[in-house]
Amino acid sequence: MALVYLDPFEQLQTELDRMLDAAFGQAGPSRLYPSVNVFDVGDAYVVKAEVPGVSPDKIAIDVEDGTVTLRGERTLSEPNREAAYHRRERGWGQFRRVVRIPGRLASDEAKAEYRDGVLTVRLPKAKEARPRRVQIEAA
Repeated sequence: MALVYLDPFEQLQTELDRMLDAAFGQAGPSRLYPSVNVFDVGDAYVVKAEVPGVSPDKIAIDVEDGTVTLRGERTLSEPNREAAYHRRERGWGQFRRVVRIPGRLASDEAKAEYRDGVLTVRLPKAKEARPRRVQIEAA
């Protein structure tokens, strides 16, 4: 069984969402939006966020002090006011998602790409934090 590291701040956010959902009757999945995956690829960390239907020009990415902040706005075209909804699960409006990165970053080298509703942010590690192979000299 693999161990999974859970960020304490994300655990706190999840627990607060659960309590608010229980108190106020919010149905559906967690309100953390957008959903993200964060992983280490050796020389960089990668953040992948699902933002379907959000135009890249409506997304701002800030990298500072070991955190990545994704901000933007999701708009939905709604039917006329007379429409009667049978189910309404898709959210809209402004969003802000802060993700902590576990290592030091070279934030000036960060790059982002948007494809098929997925935002990929590549955050190179600071030079001193990157893995380095040491050669052995034989005597």
